[in-house]
Amino acid sequence: MSTYQGSKSHEGLWRHLADVADAVLVPQDKVIGGAVTAKVVHGNDASLMIATREPGYHSKPHSHACEQLNYVLRGEIWIFVDDGGFAARAGDVFRIPEGAVHWSRVGASGCTLLEVHTPSLIGDETVAAAAHGLFAAHESGGTPRAVASQWPRFDRERTEQAVRVETEAQ
Repeated sequence: MSTYQGSKSHEGLWRHLADVADAVLVPQDKVIGGAVTAKVVHGNDASLMIATREPGYHSKPHSHACEQLNYVLRGEIWIFVDDGGFAARAGDVFRIPEGAVHWSRVGASGCTLLEVHTPSLIGDETVAAAAHGLFAAHESGGTPRAVASQWPRFDRERTEQAVRVETEAQ
């Protein structure tokens, strides 16, 4: 466990990850299998999370009004964006454009991602309850722009099948 060293007025800008509560990133009624939890920190205009997806995790299609950058820390994940998809493995980076309908599927080993969202993806109730704002004392909790997920109707099975067929042909 790390201990803060520095100016008292700036202590709020820092937090050891172990001291950040786990958030339920996606409610159980929005997943097809497995679960995902995350440790989430944010400022006014961006959020950063370490999101751990259980083996067999499979989310439903969703979107949000924020751009998302991802780095795969561990495991493998299939990402579907609108009408296409790709596999991402440890060491890979990928982007989800703002407003794109997307979802993911994880295999038997699970997956951990470092995710950055701008603006902050802290508008979902379960995330907001556990997310930790990183603000200096003079910022009085900041003024974060919080975005929430939307869950549109989308034919994910058709997209996943098309990606399977295309991938097998390569």
